[in-house]
Amino acid sequence: MDTKRAWVAVVGAALISSCTGFDATIPEGFAEFDDWFEARGVSAEGVVFRVRSEKNEPKADLAFWREALKKRMLDAGYALMSESEVKAGEEPGYFLELAAPVGQQDYTYGVALFIRGSKLVLVEAAGEVTRYAQHRQAILAAIAKLH
Repeated sequence: MDTKRAWVAVVGAALISSCTGFDATIPEGFAEFDDWFEARGVSAEGVVFRVRSEKNEPKADLAFWREALKKRMLDAGYALMSESEVKAGEEPGYFLELAAPVGQQDYTYGVALFIRGSKLVLVEAAGEVTRYAQHRQAILAAIAKLH
């Protein structure tokens, strides 16, 4: 019976991964939420992290989505802090870091984007500027481990 349960768990994990388009690791120092369709976590200081997928519609390449994402965020009033190429394993992606005021505090919003055929995989992290900075390296390490 234990073998059957193990087999069901392996098949279930494979099906979920194929539906979401990713297998993610939550950054070190973050607590993980139990979620079937997104990978989500939060640090003790309130920095949030999630990985999700969306349809690649209209079907386009990384260059298109890089420009579309940047334009959308700047048009929404976010301030550009940095942008760079990023990799998940050997897979090329795009990483954008933005800033925005939230009440009396400034927040950093980081988003990485990868194209996986019919899916866009988005890795997002956000938090108060100094708290986000404390976790930035762990966030980048989690992006690099994305499968």
